[in-house]
Formats: sequence, C-alpha cells, structure tokens
Amino acid sequence: MSSRPNRVLAIVVGAVVVLALVVAVLSANRPVTTYDEATPEGVVQSYLTAALKGDNDQAATYFATDSSCDASDLDRASMVDSAQVYLVDTEVDGDSARVQVQLVMGGGGPLDTSEYSEDQIFRLTRSAEGWRLAGTPWPLWDCEGGVK
Repeated sequence: MSSRPNRVLAIVVGAVVVLALVVAVLSANRPVTTYDEATPEGVVQSYLTAALKGDNDQAATYFATDSSCDASDLDRASMVDSAQVYLVDTEVDGDSARVQVQLVMGGGGPLDTSEYSEDQIFRLTRSAEGWRLAGTPWPLWDCEGGVK
C-alpha cells in the first residue's frame, strides 16, 4: 500500500523539477530590453554593462564632469562576476533623474539558491553631454579624488 503514495510523491516532485527547469530556460532566453543612451535608463544600463564587463574606462565616461569618481576608483572596487539587472522605477524632474534598479547576483544554475538581490538608486544630471551619473554610483562606496 505504501508504494502508491511514494509513486504520487515522485510524480509531483518530478513535475516541480521539470517546471523549475522550464522557467529557468524561458527566463534565460528572454530578450533584453535596450534603452536609448539619451535617456537616464539608457545611461544606467550602459554604465552597468561596462562596469560588469570590467571595462572601467568606458564605465567612467558616464560619470558627471564634476564627479570625484573616475576609472581608477572602479579599478579598486569589488565587482561581482555576474548580475542580472532589472529596472524598477525612473523619476525625471527637469535636469535631474533617479533610476532605481534591482541587482540579482550569485546563483550558478537553475536550482542554485545562493543568489541575492539588492536595490540600487542611480542619480543623474543632464548636461551638454547628455545624462550623466552624479554622486557615487554602485559598486563604489567612495571615490578618492576631490571634486574636479
């Protein structure tokens, strides 16, 4: 009699595993939205893409001209190996903008539970060069130089 409940349990567990794998494959193959660099979202996306690839010189081009941060600050920063970034919210008020993203880091596979997430807010200002990152953006906590 006990083999029937075990068989049902095995079928349910198998179905859950298959469903988890299908969800993982579908989410991994989801197309990435590309934002225009003329928008605050596009600047944040381009900055994070460059920073996550380790292209710190490119990432630093998105800092505001009066920023105390530069590529050498990114060189010293502790960077994750990979992250998924999700746009949460954008607020634009004149020449200032605020872009909130969720960074999901860690996790090596579809059943790996070691991933974690954190929300980050990027503040931007509009200048003649377009939207640029103000303040000290993630992954930086402080920058060595003074105001340039």
